[in-house]
Formats: sequence, structure tokens, C-alpha cells
Amino acid sequence: MRMKPVRKTHKPATNRRRTEQAASVEPKVLIGGRGVLIAGVAVLGPVFLCAPLFAVQFLCAFLLLIIIGSRMYTEYLVRHIKVLRRDRELREFRRRWVTVEIVVENQGIIPAFMLAISDAPGMLTLVQENKVACELQSRSRRVHFWKGFCSERGVFLMGPATIRGSDPFGLFPFQITYADSTKLFVYPQPCISGIKPSGGVPLGALPSHNPLHEDLSRTRSLRPYQAGDEPRRINWKASVKSAGAAAGLMVNEYEATVSYPCTVFLNLDIRQYPSIKGHSFIERAIEAAAALCRESSERKQNTGIIIFSGGKPEKVDSITQSRFALIPILERLALFQQETRRDTPLTADEKNRCVGVLLEKAKQMPSGTRIMYVGPDLEYDAYLFLSVIRKFHLSIEYLIIDEKSVSALAPGNMKRYQMKEMGYAIT
Repeated sequence: MRMKPVRKTHKPATNRRRTEQAASVEPKVLIGGRGVLIAGVAVLGPVFLCAPLFAVQFLCAFLLLIIIGSRMYTEYLVRHIKVLRRDRELREFRRRWVTVEIVVENQGIIPAFMLAISDAPGMLTLVQENKVACELQSRSRRVHFWKGFCSERGVFLMGPATIRGSDPFGLFPFQITYADSTKLFVYPQPCISGIKPSGGVPLGALPSHNPLHEDLSRTRSLRPYQAGDEPRRINWKASVKSAGAAAGLMVNEYEATVSYPCTVFLNLDIRQYPSIKGHSFIERAIEAAAALCRESSERKQNTGIIIFSGGKPEKVDSITQSRFALIPILERLALFQQETRRDTPLTADEKNRCVGVLLEKAKQMPSGTRIMYVGPDLEYDAYLFLSVIRKFHLSIEYLIIDEKSVSALAPGNMKRYQMKEMGYAIT
């Protein structure tokens, strides 16, 4: 299933608020043609005052009027041209197009001619229509759309926006640069994991037709008391209120659900990946973790993630289990930056360091949690060591990315899946 990208849009309610928001960012203004102004006044001024012929004086006065009027036109225009970004933050998945919107306003009473609007795409390598030429009438505005291709995962800044223009005679060109920018969160590429729960056990808080799975914290409705109902189901307040209309007791009915939270343990220690394909394998592991979290969130289950990136002391980033943790998880995955590989070989203790972190985190998880390990293959002893997780009433499965094929079962009779190196499907 495809998930629509979540996008936070800040749209001011009124034009006045837009103006105040745009004016809060001081633009950088550059006006050319200073030499034309100085030369025009220095040459035409004395000629106008000293020339004996009226025709020459008229011509000089006309040229001075054009130069000074063009300068005043430019000065007025740069004070009344404003740029406002529709979105302070944008969110999109990798390998998809994102649309950026900027609003250009002419708040003055003089129309603006020959305007060229451009927006810096930042780290986006492929863009469409980020430059446009237009005219703005008095008291008008224009919404400019351009698209960029999200080729890489990460967080990028797009901007600044630049407006170039000139007076009608082209004597005084100007450039206005707004330092305001838009932050773009590029999430991992959307994929499907293809991993289904085993034994018919649901992955999260799912509706169930079995009355034994009723959740006493989620009241669904009320019904009249029937013989055999438990006393704890009686809603005494509702029974008292309904006594005037129809005598009888009212009983609570609850939603029938079952809850089995899911936690993804993502191993991103660059030293445990192959030296040649390490960076590409890490990106693939991030995509797999995002797919698992997205699918569990679509099932309305409590989802969490633990990101282990190695180092000493251990670099561990955790997001606790929640039904609304998908967006924080995707943003954290977008923010993750791969470290440069060190040539020092890994010791046996460093190889199994993530195993100790996983075991310590597992002790804090609620009963029934399903743990999904995503990362490189582990040592044989590590699988046996992690089998003690079952004592905490937890289950663990492994999603391994490795050049070699892995067996369906890991040591300890725990499920292990082979991750594909590329493609829309993870397994």
C-alpha cells in the first residue's frame, strides 16, 4: 500500500499576515546603473544650465527626467516586491517529485515589468521550471510552482529565492534575494516488506471478532442488561439517568481488539557491512526498516524503532512504541548520515556489541512485542545468545542483507529473511 506523503503547510489566513511574514525576513537588494545616474547628472546638468539653445535645454531636461524617473521607479519597486514561501517544511519519499510553491507580491500601485523569478533547488539535482519570467500588475501576486526530484535521502534546504528586474528602459537593473528557505525531508524510498505474521498472530491493535479480546479501556456502546452479564460491565451512571425513561440496568460494550506491538532494531554500524557495498546496503536496510514501520502503522499498531550506529560508547537512538510514531521515525531515518568507514578491523567484542544493546532494550519492552532485526548477518553465537529473548515473552525475527544466501531459520529456530539488494519488494 502506498502512503501519501505527510506535508506540513503554513498558509497565512490573510494578506496582511502574509505581508508581515515576508517583511520579517530582510532581503538583500542590489541596484545597478549607478554610473548611468552619476554620468547623466554630471553631464546633462551643466549642459542644461549653460546651453544657449532652448531645444538643447529641453532635450537635456527630458533625458534627466527619464534617468531620475527610472531610478525612482526602481527604488519604489524594490520596496514593494515581496516573496513568501507557502511551505516552511516539505516531506516526500525518495525517488519522487516534490512541488515547491513561492508567492511573489507587488504591493505597490506601479506595475512591475520584466521580472525573472528563480529559486535555488539546493541539493536537488533534477528540477523543472524553477525559473520563470512574468509581469505583476499593481496590487497583485503570482504563485510560482516548480518541481524537484528527490534522488537522495536526507534533509535539504531549498532557497534563497531571487527576483531580477529593471525599469522599463533597462537603465537600473535590480536583484532582490530572500534568504528564507524551505526545509525538505526526503524519506526512504517506499517499499513493501512482504513479511506476514506467523501463526495467525496479528501485528498490532487490530479488530477482533473474539469477545475474549475486548479492550476494557475502549467503550463502544451501551445495551440493556441481560442475564449472565458480569457486574463489572454495568454502567451505574447511565443506568440512573435512563431509569426515568425505561427501568433497567445499562451494560457497557467494549471494542474487541488485540495488541501486539512491533519494534524494529536497525543495525547501521558501517563497520559490520561489506567494504565495497556497505553504503548501498545501509540505504537498503533503512528502506526495509521504513517499510516495516509503515506497514505496522497502517495496521494501527504501536510501533517503535531502535537505531544502532556503533561506536564506543554505543550510539543508540530510540523512538518509543506508539500508534503515531511513524512520522518521527521517518524523519529520524531521513536525518541519519552515514559515517566514513574506518580501516581498523572489528574485534569480536565490537561485532557483538549490538547484540548486547538489543538484549538490554528488549528487557524494557512490553510483553508480546515482536522484534524485527534489520541489518547485516550476525555471528552464530549471537543468534544463540538472542534466543533468551523468548524468556521475556517476546518474539524476534531477522531481516538480513548479505551477498550470500541465508537459511530460512537462524540458530535457535528463529525466522530469518533474505533482503533483496534493490527493488520495490524487500524480500
